[in-house]
Amino acid sequence: MFYFDHENPQVLFCDIREDFAKTLCDGRSFEVKPDMAADVTELPFDAGTFPLVVFDPPHLLRGNGWMVDKYGKLPKDWREWMTRAFSECWRVLRPAGTLVFKWNECHVALSEILKCAPAKPVCGNRKPTNSKTHWLLFFKPE
Repeated sequence: MFYFDHENPQVLFCDIREDFAKTLCDGRSFEVKPDMAADVTELPFDAGTFPLVVFDPPHLLRGNGWMVDKYGKLPKDWREWMTRAFSECWRVLRPAGTLVFKWNECHVALSEILKCAPAKPVCGNRKPTNSKTHWLLFFKPE
């Protein structure tokens, strides 16, 4: 949703959905076309592959419709899933690399999600104004 140049060779966009298209309730088209289909809990990369990882997991626990179609839904075992996903993002991150994490507090508080993280964030927006979306940066030591 937030990367600008889908043709940038420095970006590898992964999503569990291989090729997903839908017309949303307001008539807009929505597509997910990753460069590679991959499960964030079992990434097909060697340890220390990337200097930067952006992790934008599903935020919803319940619901159906366009929000779930667009953003996905957390599994029932979301704490275990989130811990495994964070761990994989951390594993493929190089030493001295940066993990960018996006979280929306619509159903689960950020404080609960951070219990699943492999480290404490270095910085981010603690109390976003006009939204519940947090952006956090984690730095992996050398």
